[in-house]
Amino acid sequence: MTSRRTLQTTTHDTAPMSHACAAARASTTTPTRANARASQRHRAARNPTRGARASASAARRAHFIAARSSSSNAPPPPPSATPEDIDAGDFLSALESFHEDEVQRFEVALKAEDPGVFKGTMDEGDGGATTGASRVDKLRAERREKRTAVRRAQGDARRASIKANGGGAKSEKLGFLYEEGVDVASEDTVTKCNDAVRLCTSMEEVLMLVKEMRDCGVEPVESTYVAVMLVCRNVGAPERAVQVYDALADAGVSVSSRTFYLAIELALKAGMVRDALRVKDDMQYKMVPIGSRLYVTLLRAVADNDIGKRKGPQERLVRTCRLFEEMLADGVTPPPAAYHILILAAYRAKQYDLAVRTFEEFVDTGVTPSRQTYETVIDAMSKSGLVPQALEVFVSMKKAGLAPRKQSYNALLAACVNAPQPRVEAAFEIFNELRESGDVEPDKNTFALLIDAASKAGRPELAFDAFTQMRESGLQVELSTLNRLIHATGLNAKEDETAVQAGLELYNAMGKLGVQPDVITYGSLISTCAKSRDGKTAIRLFNEMESNGIEPNTIVFNVLINALGRADCGDKAMEYFKMMQERSMSNRDLIPNRETYTTIFDAVLGPGGVHSSKVSMLREIYANGVESGVYEDLSTSFSLRDPEAGACTINMNQLSRTEAVVATFVFLQRLSELKVEDLPSALFIYAGKASRKGGAQRRLLAIETVLRAAAIKFQTGDVGAANIVAIKGKHATRWVERNAGTF
Repeated sequence: MTSRRTLQTTTHDTAPMSHACAAARASTTTPTRANARASQRHRAARNPTRGARASASAARRAHFIAARSSSSNAPPPPPSATPEDIDAGDFLSALESFHEDEVQRFEVALKAEDPGVFKGTMDEGDGGATTGASRVDKLRAERREKRTAVRRAQGDARRASIKANGGGAKSEKLGFLYEEGVDVASEDTVTKCNDAVRLCTSMEEVLMLVKEMRDCGVEPVESTYVAVMLVCRNVGAPERAVQVYDALADAGVSVSSRTFYLAIELALKAGMVRDALRVKDDMQYKMVPIGSRLYVTLLRAVADNDIGKRKGPQERLVRTCRLFEEMLADGVTPPPAAYHILILAAYRAKQYDLAVRTFEEFVDTGVTPSRQTYETVIDAMSKSGLVPQALEVFVSMKKAGLAPRKQSYNALLAACVNAPQPRVEAAFEIFNELRESGDVEPDKNTFALLIDAASKAGRPELAFDAFTQMRESGLQVELSTLNRLIHATGLNAKEDETAVQAGLELYNAMGKLGVQPDVITYGSLISTCAKSRDGKTAIRLFNEMESNGIEPNTIVFNVLINALGRADCGDKAMEYFKMMQERSMSNRDLIPNRETYTTIFDAVLGPGGVHSSKVSMLREIYANGVESGVYEDLSTSFSLRDPEAGACTINMNQLSRTEAVVATFVFLQRLSELKVEDLPSALFIYAGKASRKGGAQRRLLAIETVLRAAAIKFQTGDVGAANIVAIKGKHATRWVERNAGTF
């Protein structure tokens, strides 16, 4: 038999839920919810700012839910049961006695009455299934009354037969059932049976007692099922309590709030979050009030656990938002813990904007957030670089009597680092306040953030000030700190002639401090050499790195090639490029990437510009990039023609200025190899859309320079916002006739 309970567990993690949807459903379910929502709207109307923030926060939650739910709406498959489990069928057979004819008549009556199925408040509408579900309860009650009378009669007959044959109870705990004058229908008898069940120490013993109770005509009531669930908890099998609850619901026994709460408690203890939500849906269907404490418990479970196949912090946040919206729809005022859980879920999912908006909604309730909530929000703001907002929350935390801890100060420093315009002055002000407070001591992370703020702001002198204070604090100097300082020394290396020497002094100091350099150390030093056009020092550092047993990575090769190119050592740059290619045969991590190719193009071209002697080398390098999948084969572009006009388009939209120069050389080579009769009617080179950054304009100038040098006639123009170079078919023909196979 398929029960309503099995079908109503479908979409806790699939169906989208929004603030407006929650309000609409509240108005169509019960008068209680509608009144609660009306009261909530009234409170929002009295406080426009609070109402606007709440609406904005709810809209943000709805947007996030819809975005995450649009990819898939398929419900996850039900969990598979292990063979050793005692499933709901075992309890049904022990606690209930179904007659096939009754079951069939019951299903036929239900289908004839209403084909809808109640799905629970977290689904999109109930499809008018409330009427059908009410009919289900009525039919079950009628069936239960009939079955109870039959069982009592059968029990009396069995007990009389056992006594006549000189038999007794199978279990000593139920010996009282065989005494003279015992009324198996009395409340006292059922209570004694329940007490006997509570004394069981295993599930097998429970099943045996319940079966004997049934054979004697004792009808299990809610307290009987509760007694079995308590045994499940005591013997360490909370997952079986959920099966007992399913048997209780399928038997049509009236369930009190105490039993609902116990079932949810044991489901969560067993890690069965989906089943806990299913029991919560039953409470709502039975019009049993759900308090804020239970909502907080469920919110915490949903925020901390995955359900179904869709896993991860993003999916957990979706479910948390849905449940939070459902709590609002039920007219339950979210307590501070509920807001904190939602903020924390948004933070874990890296939805910092949602965390900040939820915090603002929380503050508007007039309740003072906890320390943990304050710190989580400050950290969320720091990740987004919201320095003013983070400082405002920081001040509010202090006004609330919560002394800031080290992590709060570090979060503010991180906000200064992550701000669109690094706030180095604000970072040092925050640091000075930390020192003046006297209650908090800075740690290594504090000074690392100060150095990062100074480096991002292009203020290496402030980075060294932070390092000096770190040494005075007695903290041990680590490799990461020295690497940060070496990076800072190279920030202004183009203008500062002493930058390379300053970096080398730090490099030499590592040995005195007992710190071993790593690949990041050498990469930063060689990068400084590149800015200073110091190719010799760059090569020396590369050789020292290898002699120290440190394997260079792609980044180190790239900065070394860049350093040699800027030092006008193109031949040396080619040597290391070929070395990189050879090593990539055994180490795929060293396969040249697009940055490598751009750098070697610049190195080969050099400061003197394009020379005919370098063109073939550039084409060869470009061909290597085509083989590696970095660049598109232009021969393919030539083969693609417009079906009507016979023209073809070469797309150079994604190339840098240097890459566009080399690609144009390759374009002309491919063009010179074509036969006159195979030439397209027109050639269009797409340089990209014009923008403020001027990338398309630089590409266009690079293409024009090469075409003019090759003496091929062309035109430039704009198509919309796109920059186009056009070569007519007749001009291409004349150029090919002059340069066929020779370019």
